[in-house]
Amino acid sequence: SAFRAMDPKLEEAAEASGASTARIIWSVTVPLIWPGILAAGIYILTVGLSAFDVPAIIGWSNRIFTFSTYMYLMVSPQEGLPRYGLSATFSIIGIVLAAVLGWWYAQVQKRSHQYEVITGKAYQPKIIKLGNRAILAWLFVGIYLFLSKLIPLAMLLWASLLRYFEMPSVDALGRTSLQNYLGLPWELVLRGAGNTSILMLLTPTITVIVSVIFAWVVLRSRIRGRFLFDFFAFLPHAVPNIIFAIGAVLLALFVLRGFIPLYGTIWLLLLLYIIVRLSYGTRMMNSSLIQIHRELEEAAYVSGGSTWNVVRRILVPILTPPILYGWLWIALLTYRELTLAVLLSRAENTTLPVVVWSIWLNGGFGQAAALTTVMLCILVPIIALYWFVAHRSGIGPRAM
Repeated sequence: SAFRAMDPKLEEAAEASGASTARIIWSVTVPLIWPGILAAGIYILTVGLSAFDVPAIIGWSNRIFTFSTYMYLMVSPQEGLPRYGLSATFSIIGIVLAAVLGWWYAQVQKRSHQYEVITGKAYQPKIIKLGNRAILAWLFVGIYLFLSKLIPLAMLLWASLLRYFEMPSVDALGRTSLQNYLGLPWELVLRGAGNTSILMLLTPTITVIVSVIFAWVVLRSRIRGRFLFDFFAFLPHAVPNIIFAIGAVLLALFVLRGFIPLYGTIWLLLLLYIIVRLSYGTRMMNSSLIQIHRELEEAAYVSGGSTWNVVRRILVPILTPPILYGWLWIALLTYRELTLAVLLSRAENTTLPVVVWSIWLNGGFGQAAALTTVMLCILVPIIALYWFVAHRSGIGPRAM
């Protein structure tokens, strides 16, 4: 969204001065979108620390552990007692890392005026024509999609049709059936689907609203210590999700149990999802709001507009694309979330990823693949509908 929202006048000025495309990208474009790049880099780094599902499914059988899977085994061991003290010690590493990264990002935000490229003047983002290099670009995209999407999806579908996994062959093709789909615990699946749907609607909606408020407070208000809002909004993301899950369980069981019975309810999941996803929402809103020049708001204030009207009639319309993309992305993250839900879910508040996880742990590899395929079949039309509505509404990438 940072690229699509950027005024190309500085790039055009550099081009008129004889600068090459590569020089323009590294000397003009990259410095202007540096807050967005930094936010994305921090996000990817902390996602790597918090990842649980893929390392657990692939690594456990070969005794290959990552930070999150090791923490999970410490607090939920197969033998012996939980080691809460040691897990808390390890969590300090994530907190220190979050503090350092949060301070670094805050220093960039304090110079936010350097990155304001959206003004009150009309402009059209520039599209760079690749020419003959487009073939290489499409080849790269094709190889990426083939290796990262098509092959895993094909193997998933193949596994869902077999009672016991076999390598693809003509003989194995004769043993395929829909038995894994028919044998799914559909009552549990439907309950998980209902809870997941509620979380997919409420989590991104509340998170995006709070993120816009936080971004405005940090970048536009005069409140003293306003950067602490952004620091604490970012902090949860660098702490492994498994730590939040354990803390939420202990809080619900031993602190809030007497007067707020949250344990075993979907509301505990919702609260935790919002806290964890708030870091992504604020990063996205900050990197977008930081590009909007203050002259638009100042003109509205001079005309007698209130703060609420400025936010509602100026900032929100400009921020509509990142808001919608942020809403969708948080909804998708909620749809697939396992790390938080695996320790907080019970029969009443289970989610689809937890159902898949429990089936896989019990040895139902084929049924787990079948339910995952069902989840993907539900997800693809939702994404297609989103893109259709986005393009028809003029908020898709082409419209930008």
